[in-house]
Amino acid sequence: MNWMKQLRIKWKMRRFKRRFERPDDCLQLSQDKQLVNVRKKIQRIERKIAEVTKVDQEGFLKPLSEGEHESVRELLRDRCYLLNALFAATPTEIERFCQVNDILFDLTKKMYSRSAASYRHVLTTYAPAFDDDVEIEGRLRFVFNGPESVLQLENDAYYGSDFRSMIAVLSHLDDLDIECCHNSLDLTKRGDMTDEELGFKDCLNDGMTWAEGCLCRPEMNHICICHAVHDLCTHKEYSIPDLLRMNDFWCEVGITHQHIVAQDGARMGWWKNYSYDEFAKKLRIEAEHRPTHLRFGQFIAIRTAELFPDAIGSSVWCGANDCFYDDTKVDDYLLDIYNQLHV
Repeated sequence: MNWMKQLRIKWKMRRFKRRFERPDDCLQLSQDKQLVNVRKKIQRIERKIAEVTKVDQEGFLKPLSEGEHESVRELLRDRCYLLNALFAATPTEIERFCQVNDILFDLTKKMYSRSAASYRHVLTTYAPAFDDDVEIEGRLRFVFNGPESVLQLENDAYYGSDFRSMIAVLSHLDDLDIECCHNSLDLTKRGDMTDEELGFKDCLNDGMTWAEGCLCRPEMNHICICHAVHDLCTHKEYSIPDLLRMNDFWCEVGITHQHIVAQDGARMGWWKNYSYDEFAKKLRIEAEHRPTHLRFGQFIAIRTAELFPDAIGSSVWCGANDCFYDDTKVDDYLLDIYNQLHV
């Protein structure tokens, strides 16, 4: 028995000694095991997401309840964290990251430039008979149109993710703009003004990198990360490996002409072109058909507060001509409102 014990002790000592003779091998084994465990966690999370969303590789999802939506969102956050932890930042991946970053930066510039050009065009085609308001809007977004919208790369197996299905889920839950610009037509503007003067300046991409959070890595210190990449990887649940596989970015600029009228034919912003007598007459006519429980002055005070909330301040609502409790003050009250609107 003693002989057996001594033999076992010697065997343990030799095994212990070998661990210290080849520390790199032991470390590699430990790291490989950690990678396998992380991949398994990612795959477990994605199975849960797929069970809830019923997503397939074509991107079809079932409608989600509010509770399911929050549950999936939380799972996507966990998945994003684990994929970013796995991100190897190989030279090939860094090269692809630079490519996507450059594309998104270029699309952002094009969005602003085309929006400004559309604004100039509208200045020459404005039709006052129809255009109560004209809005120019630029949008940059990712669109999942099927498998072709997500690239398959050589190291997909390293991450262990079903990128196509998961990016489909992300695109449906995050159907939001990556970048956007918006402006309503101002007829005091001129076509010879700069993009900035027309209100289409990209203030977010000012030459400083947006390397924050998961994007703050030494391998990417030489890259000036644009705001679109920052938005995707820090404000949404797309991981860096997701970003490298996204393959369907859409840049859109739209012009909306709006013609808006009330029952009496008054158009949006009607008070801007009305004299005081026309202004008062319109409100008095409305007051003639007020609910029976409201006095004349009460209706006028409530209605003007609804129509002109920005013009109703304490100096008007609680001023000397407040008509809420005194119908005889309606004329003076309406004059106060009219003057406030035309300051």
